[in-house]
Amino acid sequence: MAVSILVKDKIKEMLWRAGVRDTLPAGVINRVKILENGEKLINIAQDASFFFTSDLAGGEILLREGVYERLKEVQKLLPKHYHLKVFSAYRSMAEQQRRWQQKIVSNRKLYPQMSEAELEQLTRGQVADPRRGGFGGHQTGGAVDLTLCDENGVEYDMGTPYSDNSEKIKTKCSKIALKQRRNREILKMCMEKAGFKNYPNEWWHYSYGDRMWGAYSRRRECVYGLVKER
Repeated sequence: MAVSILVKDKIKEMLWRAGVRDTLPAGVINRVKILENGEKLINIAQDASFFFTSDLAGGEILLREGVYERLKEVQKLLPKHYHLKVFSAYRSMAEQQRRWQQKIVSNRKLYPQMSEAELEQLTRGQVADPRRGGFGGHQTGGAVDLTLCDENGVEYDMGTPYSDNSEKIKTKCSKIALKQRRNREILKMCMEKAGFKNYPNEWWHYSYGDRMWGAYSRRRECVYGLVKER
């Protein structure tokens, strides 16, 4: 069975490299070696150059120092009247557990015909499973979920709400309006110029320094691992 999974992952990786497939399998991403650089987490909550969603107000909004510096570079690259609004940054494993449970409940309502095993498999494609010791970019401080907004914090139309479940959340989705695609392209272009990599299945998810960044950058190593709980 293990050999079969490795073979399937290799085929998917080859298709990705050939430009036929948008995403890499989790097995390929998790094979990226972590060479932790010990970079500290920075609280960006008081930086007035960024906007934040209301649920983040009053709390710490943490990212690795290198990620924060690159976000400031992105803000300089954006066209006039465009600003970054952050949805989510560093998440503890406890927070990840809460999100996992919420997604399981949500998927169970959406797909009542699915077995528990099928629901868990579906959810693992959306959220890192903390029960298996799994962690994603948000637990490293290297991933950030964000969008574009104007000077008043009003979000530009990206085609779907944040954390939507539809097929339209894929970054390159063709079933959205031209203006919506253009807004996604602006965000992606500026983020990539600053060194970030997008997760193709979520237009809002970008990372730097974590395993996903390493895999999509065609690297064998990355610099951010799981942040030790404080």
